[in-house]
Amino acid sequence: MTAGTKKVVTWLVIAFVAFYLVTRPDSAADAVRGAGSLISDGFQALITFFSTVFA
Repeated sequence: MTAGTKKVVTWLVIAFVAFYLVTRPDSAADAVRGAGSLISDGFQALITFFSTVFA
């Protein structure tokens, strides 16, 4: 991709996210909570794995 194309795509993504946040704040909050939960579960799985390996 050229620099100009990346810039346009970046601005389109930012515009979509802003539109989504304004039109559906509850859904956006649920999406953020879901992503946070996914990250938390992943770290918990890593902690469990390494605790088992090094125990």
